[in-house]
Amino acid sequence: MYENQTVEAVKARILSTIQEGQGLSSMAGGFADGVSGPVAEEISRVYQALNAVPSMLFVDESSGGYIDLVGRQYYNITRRSGTRAYCDISLTGAPGLTIPAGTAFLTAGGLSFALMAQVVLGDAGTGSGRLEAAQVGSAYNVEAGTVNRMYVNLPGLTGYTNEAAEGGTDEESDAALLARIRERVQRPPTSGNGYQYRQWALEVPGVGNAKVVELADGPGTVAVTLVDSNYDAPSEEIVAAAEAHINEERPIGAAVTVTAAQALGVTVAATVTLSAGADRAAVKAAFEQALNDHLRTLIDETFSTVYYDPDDDTAYTLLYNRVLAILLTIPGVVDFTALTVNGGTADVTIQPDQIPILEEVTVS
Repeated sequence: MYENQTVEAVKARILSTIQEGQGLSSMAGGFADGVSGPVAEEISRVYQALNAVPSMLFVDESSGGYIDLVGRQYYNITRRSGTRAYCDISLTGAPGLTIPAGTAFLTAGGLSFALMAQVVLGDAGTGSGRLEAAQVGSAYNVEAGTVNRMYVNLPGLTGYTNEAAEGGTDEESDAALLARIRERVQRPPTSGNGYQYRQWALEVPGVGNAKVVELADGPGTVAVTLVDSNYDAPSEEIVAAAEAHINEERPIGAAVTVTAAQALGVTVAATVTLSAGADRAAVKAAFEQALNDHLRTLIDETFSTVYYDPDDDTAYTLLYNRVLAILLTIPGVVDFTALTVNGGTADVTIQPDQIPILEEVTVS
């Protein structure tokens, strides 16, 4: 916007205002020329700084740190930090063996987990514990059986197997933070209304969305159902943190129930005709991404809502024909001969407390 306000341009304007009748000269190398140079440089810097003003006043996803600044100063909204993943682990070895708290386990990729509490193997040489990820992040949501190494092997410990890890989330993205700021403007939270319960839930690290039913079980009751920031069912740690925070903030006398959304697995199998040169793996990857985007849209449409009457919180639908339409828009797909969603060709009904999670996609 102010690209033409260079040092040279500003200096030229300053020198053009000098009147020789006042005893000054604009001649190069003169007093006025030497003094106006540093002044012009500072004025030019001020002009260039003005380019940042629109990003400060009208924040969008490209505003960077100004999103945090606007959220913090005007709405008391701060970026949510990430959360750690947790998983259970079964251990086998010598009876009576003590496995200390903090014992480190690893995945083949080097992701580290620590045993949260000491475990003593029983008479049968078995025991179980719980692992905590070394750092925050969704990368630590590893599959069952993938924690298969240790930093230091423990004598007497002969085997261990982890369950799938969950609860790991990344730091809140610019888009998610901006969405919360805009929602604060469009849906003012006040006096313990439903929007305020959503606000409190969304302040908790790891929470990605929160559906509120204001009269869940009659006057004075509120139900909050959570989705994590990975668009998955939140871990028990995230739910507990959200429940504690809401109970700290809620009005006296309100009875609040905070629960996790339940995952409904979605499997899709397609038999397709590909165009010449199309790569089946690339088609599958594009189809998976498009399906995930659509499922997230369905979740947002349902869980970004505040319901006054519990009867309004109804089941929603994954349309079979929508999945078909998505398939036919994937580059490289010419036609299809078969498509099933959860093993059939009917729409999939999703209950109010459920969220659809894409489990498997097959393209043949």
